[in-house]
Amino acid sequence: MRIDVHAHYWTEDYLDLLVDLGKTDAGAVRGIGAGGGAELQARLRLMERAGIEMQVLSACPQLPYGEDEKKATRAARFVNDQYAELVERHRDRFRAFAALPLPHLDESIGEMHRALDQLRMAGVAMNTTVLGHALVEPDYEPIFAELNSRGAVLYLHPAGNGACSPLIGNYHLTWMVGAPVEDTISIMQLITRGIPARYPEIKIINSHLGGALPMLL
Repeated sequence: MRIDVHAHYWTEDYLDLLVDLGKTDAGAVRGIGAGGGAELQARLRLMERAGIEMQVLSACPQLPYGEDEKKATRAARFVNDQYAELVERHRDRFRAFAALPLPHLDESIGEMHRALDQLRMAGVAMNTTVLGHALVEPDYEPIFAELNSRGAVLYLHPAGNGACSPLIGNYHLTWMVGAPVEDTISIMQLITRGIPARYPEIKIINSHLGGALPMLL
């Protein structure tokens, strides 16, 4: 079976919640083919033509990250419920990774429990950074510990911040250059901080072949 694990999906209602949460780039992904309705039907036709039997959907990089705990949690529950409903309608074509309301740890772990145990989602999706902070900062250890205890899949995707470099962001290189740079930095941070060694049960998927890491090796 050919499975596409790098599959974005955002409805208008979810993007509205992100705008309310303060995400300034949420509006830019409207109408690019990753939505519902006619865009979803076009996706299914494209999957058929490309020989993709199944996609694992994720909200990356438009994840419900924000300082407002209640709004972030509401958006995470909304998108996870939305994905679960879509998967139920198309069991032969879709699965989904859960979104977490980071940086709020208690709410994120609670939503992970709900998404994996009740909604039966395929794993958890996270951006390579959370509001500009690296995933390997000590505050996020409980997230890795929980993923490890479950032997869960962790799908990582660039946040779209150009690695916080004006040399990338100021020259319109955020996705062409910045995304693989974010991938490379994130996976090296995980390795050098010993995350795979300390949490060996997590199955980590890094987007874009790990950025530049294969070439650097």
